[in-house]
Amino acid sequence: MYTHSFVMLNSSFNSSSSSGEQVISREATIFYCLIMGLILTTAVFGNCLVLLAVKRTKSLRNTAAILVVNLACVDLAVTICIVPFVITTASAQGWVLSDKLCRVTGFFNSFLTAAQIMALLHISVNRFVAVTYPHSYDTKLSKKITLMMVIAGWIHSMFWCLMPFYGWGAIGFINGTLFCNILWSQQISFAATVQVMCYFIPCIIAGVLYLGVYINIHKHIKKERTRSTMSLGETNIAAAVTRSGDTIRNSIHGSLEDVEEARASREAARAAKLKRKRQRTMENRVTKTLLGVAVAFAVCWFPRGIANLWALSVDRQNVPLALEYASTAFVFLNSSVNPAIYGALNRDFYRAFVGILSCDRRIGRNRSDTEISAGSISLARKI
Repeated sequence: MYTHSFVMLNSSFNSSSSSGEQVISREATIFYCLIMGLILTTAVFGNCLVLLAVKRTKSLRNTAAILVVNLACVDLAVTICIVPFVITTASAQGWVLSDKLCRVTGFFNSFLTAAQIMALLHISVNRFVAVTYPHSYDTKLSKKITLMMVIAGWIHSMFWCLMPFYGWGAIGFINGTLFCNILWSQQISFAATVQVMCYFIPCIIAGVLYLGVYINIHKHIKKERTRSTMSLGETNIAAAVTRSGDTIRNSIHGSLEDVEEARASREAARAAKLKRKRQRTMENRVTKTLLGVAVAFAVCWFPRGIANLWALSVDRQNVPLALEYASTAFVFLNSSVNPAIYGALNRDFYRAFVGILSCDRRIGRNRSDTEISAGSISLARKI
């Protein structure tokens, strides 16, 4: 839908005969503002839904949920602080507000973008530790450590983006764009430093960690196949031993206590195996969800990357307006797709969303997979 719409938008561009400046028709401007208004509405609604789901659903209040809440807060801030000014600029086809407001919105634009990337870096660290060190995951990345990591990411992003207010770098409106931002060509040293510290290094680290996640999952699948083959043989042996024990018991009337103890051991082993299986299922579900968030970010930012590369070879004002408008919309569309990813790939989020939208408070209090697993362990201990 969006691709077809922006093709229509591109057909509405033309060049002014007097100055050669690119302009956009009134109809295309209205259509684009409607698209941005829809993105604004869905992003605010979806991310508020995520925050409410985590608050009222016990199974979602875990370590990974801190990162989900952090990203939802960043997406909400991006949408509320930037998108209304993008709509205003698109309507006027230029910045018509005060320079002071431009500097403020430019700071929030750069700061929240950096915070968004840091949030994705934290997610990649969380998944790498969860997959690589599953038995010590709770100690290596406790809720306290994760919260400190999130706070450090916000401080890191704010530190670099505040530099223009202290004389290093500048913030202003870049002609040909739809928002105020860091003036990258003003001071090359500042622009290069911020790009490396806030964008390049976090993205490279996150990419390497996700590659490690993929490799570890691939190894885990191979081990599971080998283990399932071995467990089949062990099951056959255990069945034979059980049959032999029953035969001996029936023939010589063996001790009933020994039989009950063996049965309790088998039940405890079965409960432990079921717990491990459910934990792996939950971790795989979380990994798949957060990996989907990272892929969505890459896809939504890809058009913006093309526009930026285009601007390196020509002046920003010579970048086609269709590409500039479309890439801007896709950047902010990213803030509205994450809640949909949570609902589509995570069963707990889906149930929480359904409960909230249907005003059913019982769904948020239903026993989750975590609580069922805990019940299995307590049952095993009683046996």
